[in-house]
Amino acid sequence: AFEESPEQLIRNMRSIGIDLEQWVGRGLLRIRAERPQHTGLEMHLVRMNREIEEFSPTVAAFDPMTALGSVGSDTSIRAMLTRLIDAMKARQVTALFTSLTETGHYAESTDIGVSSLMDTWVLVRNVEAGVRRIRGVYVLKSRGMAHSNEIRELVLSDGGVDLLDLPSGVDPSLAAAPAQP
Repeated sequence: AFEESPEQLIRNMRSIGIDLEQWVGRGLLRIRAERPQHTGLEMHLVRMNREIEEFSPTVAAFDPMTALGSVGSDTSIRAMLTRLIDAMKARQVTALFTSLTETGHYAESTDIGVSSLMDTWVLVRNVEAGVRRIRGVYVLKSRGMAHSNEIRELVLSDGGVDLLDLPSGVDPSLAAAPAQP
């Protein structure tokens, strides 16, 4: 995590019914948090590779990769992420990267140009539905595998995470279209 402490991540996930603390306590989950500005890209890469080598996870999450923009150029970030992704693929580690975008921007790619490195790209965006906002979620691309092309509503509650049909009256094309300024 580049922007939150382990304690904050655990607390935030507990608010949606997911108890990470039990997995940390059993040694099945490791949360490493460090501000991007504390070191350069190369040292981040070394530390992440070392952590993956020592812990041997089946899944590793990086939240958010866009935070690296404060310590390197788009070209150097892309090179670093390419090396990290290659190392994880070689170890058969599934990687989950999050990317923050500005409100109203449609993110079919990233500013640092790493969308081509990703096997699957899931897009979550806010959609106005009458008097409320909903989170629409869909698979934008998935290399080499069948996947749904339906847009669903993503609901986060104290009961967990749910994917629901879009509410009636929400135009599915609106959920997939760029927001208007």
